[in-house]
Amino acid sequence: MRSLPSSDLKLLSSADFNSPETHYSTINLAEQPEQLVYESLTEKSHFYSLRDQLLFIFKPELRREYEFYISEQAGITGYKTLVTSNLQQASDLTVANLYYYFHIRDKSKDETEVVSAN
Repeated sequence: MRSLPSSDLKLLSSADFNSPETHYSTINLAEQPEQLVYESLTEKSHFYSLRDQLLFIFKPELRREYEFYISEQAGITGYKTLVTSNLQQASDLTVANLYYYFHIRDKSKDETEVVSAN
């Protein structure tokens, strides 16, 4: 209480804490920081990418598998900078998004080949 400004002390001394208005007043909650980060990431990420970014925290070996897959696919497609050493320095967001970029591309390529074979 000693650190409060005098204006706040006056408000506290004049407040009626037994009033029903005090007990049932509406609290204006600001958005939680986690919610803001999540909303920001949803604009930048594939849904499963967001999930996998969380999994990387608990399963670091999953991130290494993704790095290997990305590096392998990058070599096939000619992206020379996406080597494992560079991917190890990338953020979880980048690794997960790159993985799904290649994964979805490969999946759609396989589906196209099946359709054209029929």
